[in-house]
Order: sequence, then C-alpha cells, then structure tokens
Amino acid sequence: MPDGWFRTRDIVRADADGYIEVIGRADDRISCAGESIYPKEVENILMEHPQVADVAVVPMADEVKGEVPVAFVVEKKAGSVTADELKQFFLKHGAPYMHPRRVFMVPEMPLTSAKKIDRSALKQIAEDARASA
Repeated sequence: MPDGWFRTRDIVRADADGYIEVIGRADDRISCAGESIYPKEVENILMEHPQVADVAVVPMADEVKGEVPVAFVVEKKAGSVTADELKQFFLKHGAPYMHPRRVFMVPEMPLTSAKKIDRSALKQIAEDARASA
C-alpha cells in the first residue's frame, strides 16, 4: 500500500466536503479524440431517463477519434423511447464530447457466467455493426 492507499485502479472524484464518488475504472477509460470518457459517467446520465431500465457503455473504434462511446439500453417498456431521443437527452444533461455516438436498444443485457454484464459481447456487437455500416 504505497502512501497508505490501496491501489484498485478505480477513478474517483472528491467534492469540497470530502465525499468520494467512484466514476469508473482506469482500464475502462475510452480515449475519444484526446478526451477521457468513463463509461460509468455516461451510464449514470442515461439511467436518469425515466424509460431506461438498464444501460451499458462500451468503446467502439473510430477512424477519426480513435474510440467513441456507444450505449446499449434496455427500456422499461419496449418502444417507449428511441435511440435519437436518448442521444438528445444525453446532450441536454451531459458533456457533448461524452455523448454516445450510437445507441443500441436491446431486450436484455448479455451476461457472463458470473451474472455481470458481458462487455466483451457488447464490444463485439458494436464492432460488427460498425463493420456492416
């Protein structure tokens, strides 16, 4: 524990009162045109939408920006919100450089054997969509 800190590779932010908020992990960082984007920050904003039941954000390769964030969304009720509505919602509530460039509506999140969101599967879906576009 160098300097008395246990190194977890979590990225945190402390406010003026000393409260600490975990905003992501160092290995989850998306590098988009030199800007660092943490999927958890994008997910937190999209989860504020009343029709979003679950969301996961992963990087997708981009020829110009290196990587861009893309979102996978499970709606509370199928057909209750569109991908474009969610992009506009994000732009009203989040930093423009962080907005998800694509939003994929999915009926449920793919899960690993440990019952966690399978981000590798989501990255593959995004890559397949990019390749076929």
